[in-house]
Amino acid sequence: MLMDYAPSIDWTLALRLSAAGAKDLPNLDARSLKRLVADLRVTARRAGEIAGAFLDVDSAGATAVKVVDWNGWGTAVRGMVETVVTELELPRRPDGPVDWARRHLNAVLLGAGIRAASRRLLGQYDAYTGADTLYLVAPTIVAHERDHGFAPADFRLWVALHEQTHALQFRAAPWLRDWIGQRAREVFEDDASPVQGIAAWARTGDLASLLVSGAAGESLTRLVGVMTFLEGHADYTADVAGRPHIPSVASLRKAFSRKPGASGLGKISPSFDKSAQYRDGLAFCREVAALRGRPGLRAAFVEPDNLPTPAEISDARAWVRRVHG
Repeated sequence: MLMDYAPSIDWTLALRLSAAGAKDLPNLDARSLKRLVADLRVTARRAGEIAGAFLDVDSAGATAVKVVDWNGWGTAVRGMVETVVTELELPRRPDGPVDWARRHLNAVLLGAGIRAASRRLLGQYDAYTGADTLYLVAPTIVAHERDHGFAPADFRLWVALHEQTHALQFRAAPWLRDWIGQRAREVFEDDASPVQGIAAWARTGDLASLLVSGAAGESLTRLVGVMTFLEGHADYTADVAGRPHIPSVASLRKAFSRKPGASGLGKISPSFDKSAQYRDGLAFCREVAALRGRPGLRAAFVEPDNLPTPAEISDARAWVRRVHG
């Protein structure tokens, strides 16, 4: 198996490394910080109401809204990872020098990854642990506002609309969490040999094929396709539902537009090209809405078979023909 054991991680070391450079936090006095946290919480609640009405979902979004700094985000990541690993029911590795080295190496890699991601991440909805919590990463939001000259009220509502849409997606499709979990489990439990992985990489040109192939490779592809749709749907909702409430919404979308073509990790692994997910998912949702109106997208949340395939993300008309007839 690709993952016979639960990952060994020294979380104390990982979180200490992820917190390195906390001096880079935007400079805010205590009063401004308190006002920022309160504003983000109120904005998130308002965003849930706006998105819920727009999507015709009887909910105002996530049950809990947590405004965190970079250290707080690292702690949240630990909770999410440990919950998911527990659900996979993977055994722990035996103690020993090899596992000690593995724990520390993983901690260094994970700590660096969390540190890098937290400086870019604006928010995230945790749908996978069952906590139903929306996290907003305050220092990253403030840094973007200052660096780009965004109107704080506009930008914060736009970000919150995107994240609350994720909460509402799981409200509209209660089966979605289990569907994603099953695909993820199939990927983690892949037993493909290195030879199969290399052959799949040569065939697909996707570095992710080294990790999974065969049925697990299909599960990963399907999972990436659905995540692309979910991210695009959240972007689409933030743009369209936000239009009456956010005067600068067009400028915000322009600032966050993703250029065609792969960049960074996407050049060697399309499966992990996050920019492409946002770009392609948004284009898919815009085309479906143009063909069937906004309610046309709701069909994707009726049942698992209605979720768009990776091929349909690139051909919205094909999805409309299959699902809407």
